[in-house]
Amino acid sequence: MKHYTEDQIAKYINIYYTPKDLKIKLMILKSQLDKNGEAMVYIRLRRYDPLKRKDAKENRIPTDVRVNPKFWSAKKGEVLRGDFDYQKKNRLIKDKESRISNYIHNPDVDYVMAQLKKEEFLIIEELFPSKRLLKYKKSLVDYMDDYYNRRKKLGHPHGTIKEFKTVMNRIKQFDDSRDKKTYLPDINISWSDDFEVWLTEKEYSQGTIEKTYTVLITVLYYYWEIKDEKNIDMTDKFQSKLFKRGEKSKNKPNPISEEQLMALYNHKFDLKNQEVIRKMILLQCFTGVRFDDIKRIRPENIESGFLIFTPKKTERFDVEVEQPLNRYAKEILEEVGFDTSCFKLTNQAYNRGIEDLLKILAAKDEYKDLKFKTDHTSHNFRDTFISLAVIKGVNWKSILKWVGQSSYSIMDRYIHLTKPFEESEMKKMFG
Repeated sequence: MKHYTEDQIAKYINIYYTPKDLKIKLMILKSQLDKNGEAMVYIRLRRYDPLKRKDAKENRIPTDVRVNPKFWSAKKGEVLRGDFDYQKKNRLIKDKESRISNYIHNPDVDYVMAQLKKEEFLIIEELFPSKRLLKYKKSLVDYMDDYYNRRKKLGHPHGTIKEFKTVMNRIKQFDDSRDKKTYLPDINISWSDDFEVWLTEKEYSQGTIEKTYTVLITVLYYYWEIKDEKNIDMTDKFQSKLFKRGEKSKNKPNPISEEQLMALYNHKFDLKNQEVIRKMILLQCFTGVRFDDIKRIRPENIESGFLIFTPKKTERFDVEVEQPLNRYAKEILEEVGFDTSCFKLTNQAYNRGIEDLLKILAAKDEYKDLKFKTDHTSHNFRDTFISLAVIKGVNWKSILKWVGQSSYSIMDRYIHLTKPFEESEMKKMFG
């Protein structure tokens, strides 16, 4: 089957349809009322097919104006005086209708200049394709947004796909700084040069730049695979070794010490929300559970004294956490009935609470020698669990199974931790 470009489709259909073939009418759907008993006022567009001599297709554009059906005149297409805001509503409706009509009948008007939303433009063009279709071309940002939404609809974890949204926003900022959109055919080595300079000027680290390119290339490979099916115009320059920039960073673990952990375990805070945060920290330190999973533990996840669940971040890889509960973890879980849905804090609120708790401990005289720092976040208590396991000589296979990891390379960063650990390792050799 032959695939036509958008240019070809627009040129072909424009031969057969003219603006006079489009009928515009104002309407409401009485079957679609909101909780206030009001219906959305729509601008109904119907395309007349002169060959078949009947209406061929219909679309509706919402006006964002709502009205009680008893105050709507279908004949006049307007809000009646019984509505308190009838003048304002009619003005908004007519203004929207006028902009759409002017756009349809003026071949030289761009949809942005016509003050139409992108969604409204696409609705019109789906019904009445014309040469204006050529005025809208999907940019790299649009393609990345489509890719993100596709992954979202497939139910992929937010923590996994949020990076695509982040990179999309960086590219949008880059485009705005140049006052120029990036299109897929623009992707080449020169574009990469400019993008790298912009990222560097924004003071992104080499690790962040590397990750930005990794995410971008993932999206570009997806569209490269379907370019023939979707008739996408793009180059293969992103596959060059010269295209990717930055250097992969190796994040250092930032655990709290065992002495600090036990001080936190034995300390009781005055406020209820502080105690909630303390229990969340302790549960992470005693299980290695990520923040994304800290609220997902239920009684059915406890089997014969083992904590068993599939981490949200790695569920697509079919990797499970399977660890025997130590007495500290069991004690905390028993306090909440083995149901952590009571931990309702967002990651941001949790991190703020962590900083506040650590400031309190750092200021107390009895903990001065422990030297509490306040730069820990929700990620670092998983570090604490893994670091303690390494220091105490737990075999790697068990650690991987307990925390739901499958890669030894990921765990490698926990090996060189503290001087006492290195000294104990040396004593294994020479006593």
